[in-house]
Amino acid sequence: MTLQKIKTFFKSLWFHVWAGFPKSTQEEINFRFKICTGGCDMYNKEDSTCMMCGCNLNTKKMFMNKLAWADQECPLGKWEKIVR
Repeated sequence: MTLQKIKTFFKSLWFHVWAGFPKSTQEEINFRFKICTGGCDMYNKEDSTCMMCGCNLNTKKMFMNKLAWADQECPLGKWEKIVR
């Protein structure tokens, strides 16, 4: 992982913590995952990460999955923050 990807991840983590750890529903995670894996040029199939931000992408509701963080958005604008 490059230094820029590490910096981007920690920046996202900081804002996620600051927002109070808002979580996505399983349906929202699945929707985001489908967008990422459905033809995005930045999706790396080999290690299931985004090559733009370096984040792990999967359908599990876990802490280290940016798709599960409701306050996050795709750096390419393909999906937005979830506001409740």
